[in-house]
Amino acid sequence: MTTTTIQRKPRKKITFIPGPLPAEGYVRKPSVLAVLGISNTSYNNGVKAGKYPAGKLLSPRCRVYNVVEIRALLASVEDEVSA
Repeated sequence: MTTTTIQRKPRKKITFIPGPLPAEGYVRKPSVLAVLGISNTSYNNGVKAGKYPAGKLLSPRCRVYNVVEIRALLASVEDEVSA
């Protein structure tokens, strides 16, 4: 009995490396999570609780977040920490 091994091509996995927030415009969720330093689940729970902005749908599978709202959120978090 002979065994054959199937040679598969390695996957070309595309990874997203979040950069700094732009001055204005919209960003995707990985950038928001990187800036806030929280997990996806924590962010989703915060959206349900009304703590974080929900973002806008560009298409059924593409949600973006306003940079102005994220910067306001960061400012309010810094105010809470310093107070």
